[in-house]
This record gives sequence, structure tokens and C-alpha cells, in this order.
Amino acid sequence: MREYKLVVLGSGGVGKSALTVQFVQGIFVEKYDPTIEDSYRKVPMILVGNKCDLEDERVVGKEQGQNLARQWCNCAFLESSAKSKINVNEIFYDLVRQINRKNTVEKKKPKKKSCLLL
Repeated sequence: MREYKLVVLGSGGVGKSALTVQFVQGIFVEKYDPTIEDSYRKVPMILVGNKCDLEDERVVGKEQGQNLARQWCNCAFLESSAKSKINVNEIFYDLVRQINRKNTVEKKKPKKKSCLLL
């Protein structure tokens, strides 16, 4: 089985731990407990998340997030909720698909041939 190493980035309190725990363990953690980190530390991830179930507390609008994703080399944009388990698996599966696509394209590129004259 292939191992994927990802990193979760984001400001404090945006749901990085909740999203990761929901994906790895299938549970929603209401209150953050730093001791939980040890159980999923081996699965670091990269993503930008949002909490769909906190619509009234939204700081970044959906359109603003989509525009930012376009600015960042047209990257994928998915809203998620660890509590409601919305797009949790999809985010991580999409990242793995993107990694696999990139690796496939890089393998297909022909290596530059060079000539050395002595």
C-alpha cells in the first residue's frame, strides 16, 4: 500500500484537527484535545477548510474562497464540515488523485538528452 504524506494548514480554530480526526478515526471531536494528535500524527495533510454547519459565523464567503482558489493556480475548492461529515473523505481522496495525476505526468515527460564532448 502506498503511503501519502500531506500537511494540514490553517489558522487556529478553523477545524484542522476536527477534519483530520473525522477522516482518520470517523469521529467528531467537539472540544480540541491536544493529546488526540498522537493518534493521527502519522497522517499529515494539506487543505483549506471551512465549517458549513456554522453558516451564521462564516468569516470567508463561498465566493471569496472560490476566487482565492482560482488565484492559487486554479486549485480545487471544497467546503467541508467535520461535524456533519460533509466532503471530509472527498477532500482527502481528491488530494490523493491530484498527487497521482502529477506523478503520472512527471513520469511521462521525456528526459532531456544531453551530449558531452571531451
